[in-house]
Amino acid sequence: MSYSEYVERKAPSLARNHCQESAEATNFWLIIGAMTAVAALGLYLLNIRISLGFPTIFGFIVLVGLNLFYTRIRKNPLFASITLTCAQLVAFTNVAIVLSYLAAARRVPLVDNALAAMDAAVGFNWLALFTWLKIEHPTIGWMLDLIYDTMIIQVFILLIVLFSTKRLMHTRAFGWLFAVTLLIVIPISMALPAEGAWAHYGVVHLTSAYYLPEFYAIRSGSMVIDLAKATGIIQFPSFHAALALILILSSRGTFLFPLYLPLNVLMIISALTAGGHYLTDVAFGLAIVPVAILLLRLMGCMPDPHTAS
Repeated sequence: MSYSEYVERKAPSLARNHCQESAEATNFWLIIGAMTAVAALGLYLLNIRISLGFPTIFGFIVLVGLNLFYTRIRKNPLFASITLTCAQLVAFTNVAIVLSYLAAARRVPLVDNALAAMDAAVGFNWLALFTWLKIEHPTIGWMLDLIYDTMIIQVFILLIVLFSTKRLMHTRAFGWLFAVTLLIVIPISMALPAEGAWAHYGVVHLTSAYYLPEFYAIRSGSMVIDLAKATGIIQFPSFHAALALILILSSRGTFLFPLYLPLNVLMIISALTAGGHYLTDVAFGLAIVPVAILLLRLMGCMPDPHTAS
């Protein structure tokens, strides 16, 4: 059974299971709270400053306020679930960004040589692919760059579609899978950090190099983490590839699936050149998703499927 089918067939409706919704949401808040405590301790121990930014704080406060309004004053299960999910995703994502920077700040030796060797062991020539796409066929390379940058837009559109079709539990499941996958990725990135194929193969000047300045800065201890300008600095494993797979799984059963399937297959491919990922990064990123699904089922974080009506 696919993850999408599991969600649709097993998970109860949030609107009809208020007690379970509360317990599930509480678990998510507890995880965010624990992450925040770890992040605060890490910032203190590593003497790293952080800039939260007014838009982030304001947006979170508004979402929490709306959730309280629709939960306690003008009760509306649909809007309450929407604002709850959005508030938790905003909080989780920002704390996770901080943790990803702190993971890089540990300055563990880079594993790029090993990752490149693993690519070579399976006969994959990253530099040849990069040359073919970026130099010999720049139009194709440019299109893959555009697709690579659709990640946030895709998440936004998916949430709108799931909310508008009242797939509330499906939306909650997306949030859990997103969170657990990232919680697996971050510790691995700390233990096995990589600067990426762009730097390893000396082609930074032919790329946007969007994450490298901050990656080097945090590893040298000479930066302030600005959440308003933060970029994804994790190279191994590729969270971009993992999220592409999550988007495919989460869009099943909606009209987005016929579009999201090929689009995200291309996004996985684009991670190699547009994101500077090794093939090994992408493979491990994809492999983490089924592990996260298994953990979610074993943890029982989602409401009891046997109470579904």
